[in-house]
Amino acid sequence: MASWGCILILYFLFPLISPKITRNLASGAPTQLTNIYPFPCSDHIKTCSAFLYQHNGLSKQNITKFYSVNVSAIKPISYDDRQDYLVTVPCTCKDVNGTVGYFYDTSYKLQLLDTFANVSNDIYSGQAWKVGGEEESYKAEDVVTMHLLCGCVEDDQKTVVTYTVQQRDTLSSIGDLLTSQVSDIEKLNPSLASPQFVDIGWLLYVPMYKNGVPLPSTGKKHKAHKWTILVGILSAVTVLSMCTVMIFIIRRNRLQKRAKEDRAAIYKSLSTNKTMSLQKQYMYKDQTEDIPVFESERPVIYSLEEIAEATCDFDESRIIGQGGYGSVYYGTIGKQEVAIKKMRSNKSKEFIAELKVLCKIHHINVVELLGYASGDDHLYLVYEYIPNGSLNEHLHQPMLKGHKPLSWTTRTQIAVDTARGIEYIHDHTKSRYVHRDIKTSNILLDEAMRAKVADFGLAKLVGRTNEDEFLVTRLVGTPGYLPPESVKELQITTKTDVFAFGVVLAELITGKRALIRENGDPNKMKSLISIIQEIFQDEDPESALESFIDGNIKGCYPLEDVYKMGEIADWCLSENAINRPEMREVVVALSQIRISSTEWEASLGGDSVVFSGLFNGR
Repeated sequence: MASWGCILILYFLFPLISPKITRNLASGAPTQLTNIYPFPCSDHIKTCSAFLYQHNGLSKQNITKFYSVNVSAIKPISYDDRQDYLVTVPCTCKDVNGTVGYFYDTSYKLQLLDTFANVSNDIYSGQAWKVGGEEESYKAEDVVTMHLLCGCVEDDQKTVVTYTVQQRDTLSSIGDLLTSQVSDIEKLNPSLASPQFVDIGWLLYVPMYKNGVPLPSTGKKHKAHKWTILVGILSAVTVLSMCTVMIFIIRRNRLQKRAKEDRAAIYKSLSTNKTMSLQKQYMYKDQTEDIPVFESERPVIYSLEEIAEATCDFDESRIIGQGGYGSVYYGTIGKQEVAIKKMRSNKSKEFIAELKVLCKIHHINVVELLGYASGDDHLYLVYEYIPNGSLNEHLHQPMLKGHKPLSWTTRTQIAVDTARGIEYIHDHTKSRYVHRDIKTSNILLDEAMRAKVADFGLAKLVGRTNEDEFLVTRLVGTPGYLPPESVKELQITTKTDVFAFGVVLAELITGKRALIRENGDPNKMKSLISIIQEIFQDEDPESALESFIDGNIKGCYPLEDVYKMGEIADWCLSENAINRPEMREVVVALSQIRISSTEWEASLGGDSVVFSGLFNGR
């Protein structure tokens, strides 16, 4: 009778204590992991961007939490009448307890009654790699690392999706869902014993075409059909071209009309100045020249008197920055603190470039342009004032410049902020821009030590596809930050900024400048790029990197996170631009490091040097 009583109690308590198990049974997902193998590493690819297919019905908020990614890394995908998601993650070749393959690591806080199988199936769609011993080590409230399986291929047209087979799935239906070909799926999964058979819970690596599956070549009997399609396409292109020409003509007329209105407004504002004005220098030129027509919020046009009054007639004590363009002055207009860049008139190209770009860019991690003026053979740009100066001042000999050293967690936040600002101009503006001069002196820190990208005087508009390249007639930028293709072939793409950002990450880690004097000899310079390359070519890169970590941090850092940031820097500094990541991939990877570093800092407790006030920026 006692045993029957226990059975009855378990019968009634089972739904309460095992919600995850009942969810598995309801969804038809397997309770044991089968047919799961890590994707073998390539000799040529260390890290890539990959997708994890999420089918557990989690909200976007929970996906960001469990996968340690931003919402921007989550893409919806329809599966029958259900919405699943593709989660973009940085996939890295690593050794996990003796198993070498591609993995993405994230953390998970264990709940009561959690087992490895339940966490993997219910949270991570059955895509976690079992290291061994989880049954004994899983305790509620512990934070464990989940090694999620992913893959990288050397085909630039494809991205690997880690996919767990669901009910009614076939290789054909999976290929249709993820724009892949059955033959490609079979090649990537040699463990399939019978190519046409897959079972629920099996894990597949699916090579998904980025731009859709290419059309197959056709035989002779399909020539007529091919010509029909070709004629249809040519007809459509012709109609589209005619429409494009008409739209261009209409838009050009509108822009010319708006340009005339802008010229009239500027002339009216500056007509009282007896000195050479912006209107005289630029607005009387040929109509076909590139006239700055602002498509977004228009900046304020200040008078020369307002600019002079704001800076106490350009008092030298107000100078807060200098460069090849001129000087930057601190000022106040009304009750607002501003920074005013004074440029010589021969810097008109940089002036117009920065004016045109910043009028269209509004982002928390990009310095905001408030307005502009001209007069006295000078041009003036008025920005929001950023009180803590440049990152350069806080990294290199900060004590001599009156600053406290940056803590490790502050450095990770600065890295994320800067990456987001660059990602914005690459991916989230109507026109795509390349900054071309990313460096620590062009990254400014506000009162909360949050970073903003500044100085768009060299920015260039580029195409929207990865294949587009921009050729320049002369080399511009800063030595120590320039990629090989810009130096050798004068090529400019978004990967130009990615390379320079890799140098910034290296500076955040080491505290060293982009170019270093060897043994104090000014005639012998070594680049930080070569140091990073040497570190990751070393037999023990972790120890090699540790010897270069900035001494100002005084040993207060999580070495694992520092090493991960070093890996990202090395990735960004790839000699071949194709092998460098996109900035959106960098943002995802750095955000994970930021979260991990914050958790590390919290684990130190209130007595830690990080909390003692020794370091600035927290």
